[in-house]
Amino acid sequence: MSSNSRNSSNNDRVAQALGIYQSIAACNERLARGNDVHALTAALMLPCYQAEFRRLAGALSAAEQDELSAVLRRMERADAPALFRRAVPSAVH
Repeated sequence: MSSNSRNSSNNDRVAQALGIYQSIAACNERLARGNDVHALTAALMLPCYQAEFRRLAGALSAAEQDELSAVLRRMERADAPALFRRAVPSAVH
């Protein structure tokens, strides 16, 4: 296998893990919003996504795990201002 195909395969697995992570985040967001049919679906799917993420993350090489961690940290930093804005009460009512 060439270095380029290995890198492509590694990138695919990291991208797949990120996609699953985003599905987990979407489920958590839906559960936090309410008690509707979409929240029920999210509640049913969340354990499946979590198990698949753990399985895939455990199968990643050390380099892939580092890449995944770096991307997740960047995503967390990018979301931090939005989370802070939602947590701080607005002065305008």
